[in-house]
Amino acid sequence: PGVLTKEEVNILLAKAKILKATWADIWAFGIFTAMRSGEMYALLRQDIDLDNKLISVTKSFNKKIGVKSTKSGRNRRVPIADKLVPIIQKYMLGPKDEPLLPRPYEWKKGNQAKILREFCTGIGITPIKFHDLRATAITHLFIQGASIAEVQAIVGHVDIKTTQRYLRLAGVDVAGGTNK
Repeated sequence: PGVLTKEEVNILLAKAKILKATWADIWAFGIFTAMRSGEMYALLRQDIDLDNKLISVTKSFNKKIGVKSTKSGRNRRVPIADKLVPIIQKYMLGPKDEPLLPRPYEWKKGNQAKILREFCTGIGITPIKFHDLRATAITHLFIQGASIAEVQAIVGHVDIKTTQRYLRLAGVDVAGGTNK
């Protein structure tokens, strides 16, 4: 998967905020939660617990099926990063059983990857697909020192081998090894 550097993440979020406000919040949400696109699309306001800073991930959206269970069929809770709180607060007004995030037409039609890739190319950073926001988030969790158990729980991987793939991408599994 494509993974943005910390600098590229900052560029993406800053430029998106200026140029594509609707997508800026969605992309930030993906980077700060490591949630899958369909999970974010299916997220309702009632799934947010701002008091305890947790998101309940219980469903996903698929353009062919509609709303369904998560990929693994298991529910999980994702901690809300401090930087994400203002974005969530902005969208919490309204009925609890309504979607949290805006739903641009392109997202429902499955064109979110193309939009993100073109945007990244246009601003001169690594062109990534929408799912690569998740890969970026997972990789940066490891770089910042999160344990494999923490990451696995946050992202909902059933098989630890899936999580380990991102550990290798981050390079922290071998960091300092040659100095020994």
